[in-house]
Amino acid sequence: MTLVAARPTPSPSPTPLPPENPAITALARHEFVSWQAGVIDKDHYVPAASDTLTDKAIQNMSTALSGLGALVSVDWLGHFNIIGGPPGVVGYTYRMNCTNDAIYEQLMIGSDGKIDSINFLKKLP
Repeated sequence: MTLVAARPTPSPSPTPLPPENPAITALARHEFVSWQAGVIDKDHYVPAASDTLTDKAIQNMSTALSGLGALVSVDWLGHFNIIGGPPGVVGYTYRMNCTNDAIYEQLMIGSDGKIDSINFLKKLP
């Protein structure tokens, strides 16, 4: 009897995520400072996200973020995949370093350049 070793089935290579995009980093910085000030340009957001930006939601987040102090620096931490997210949306994670504390900002940007979602987190999941 001759034994033939089974050939392993190669797993598909994951699609590499692009490197840091300076324009997206500038957008992340701009949006963070805008949220701290409570002055949001809803035109930067897709309609579904923009519709959730009520005056009360903006004020609550502004109050929380302004307590962090002035933005000192921004660290790009990388991309993240959005499982089940809309086609063409890419996730970006940043650490926003302020005078009193730091917070993570996650932006989800569509292929049209509009913000699909933005989250501010004390710690990453």
